[in-house]
Amino acid sequence: MAGEDFTQARKMVLAACLKRYQQVFPRVTKEQVLLIIDPWARVRRKGPSRYTDQIRTSVALHNEEDSAYWRQQIDSIRPALPTTRLGTLDLSAPASVINALTNFVCTEARLGKAVARQLVEEVITLRNVCCPRTRQLQSGEMPLLTTHVRAHLSEEVATRFRRQAPVILTVWTPEELANCPHTVPDYLELLKKRIVRVCFEAHRQNGLLTLMELQWIFQMSSVRISELICSFEKDHNLVVPTPGTVLDAGRSITHKEVVVSLHLQGYTVKEIARITHHSPRAVDNYVGTFEAVLILYLFGMPPHLMTRLLRKGITLVKEHLELVKEFYRDQQEIRKYLVAKGVRI
Repeated sequence: MAGEDFTQARKMVLAACLKRYQQVFPRVTKEQVLLIIDPWARVRRKGPSRYTDQIRTSVALHNEEDSAYWRQQIDSIRPALPTTRLGTLDLSAPASVINALTNFVCTEARLGKAVARQLVEEVITLRNVCCPRTRQLQSGEMPLLTTHVRAHLSEEVATRFRRQAPVILTVWTPEELANCPHTVPDYLELLKKRIVRVCFEAHRQNGLLTLMELQWIFQMSSVRISELICSFEKDHNLVVPTPGTVLDAGRSITHKEVVVSLHLQGYTVKEIARITHHSPRAVDNYVGTFEAVLILYLFGMPPHLMTRLLRKGITLVKEHLELVKEFYRDQQEIRKYLVAKGVRI
């Protein structure tokens, strides 16, 4: 797919899925396959509103009833780890494969046959956990290898060598598939919920889904996936677990915007962490950085000096400066806020 766009890739995915389905169900149609892998293609022009009308651009005020509802929904997401769910470890593999791999390890690593075989069996076990058999999955589920929740960015470790975690995601529930909406607003509302669910499912299994992975799961461009997640976060004052929000491995500022908005509404760090499902440490860090940038901005310090004083990256400082400009119309409002906080100006 080098040089091609996602639209072309999506066509190839549809063709491959249709071909595979027709091997088992000869009479299956393209529309039936689309209903499963890309329902958006069937509803995007069916109104009564447009895609952009369903994207929230500003953070909503906190609503305790809405927060309680989503707290209950998220708390109910408790998938078992793949290793726990699959029960006994699967060591099955053709004897010829095991023998060939054992001999290879013996030759290349100069290990004894017993140790080499044990290593091979460990690798086979890992492979079978990451790629469970079809009969071990339920309808609507998808196994995936994702970024581990502790795979922090490092200049010493290439991205492809970062720690990963196998997860099993519920892409569709039977109820969702049986009652898939046929209008733009209803479908996008369902899609947001599905995206949020798989993100929390992955997180509960020690994994984090990137936008690229979500793009392939839902067959929608990563740009739109990002917009839908941001819209959901702003609408419900939640922080969806992704590499960008958990590992700070991205440029999205929506989760910071949600946290700062709640802080300015008077909520404490502990309350914000509960509302957003984010860690208190991260919340405290966002609030502290925002207020530090706010003070330095008031006194006219340029961004490059802020980075040295705060020991933060220029990108992070600029993100917080954007938030300052979003939440305050002028310096008088900033002064009023800081005085109320006990800052002597």
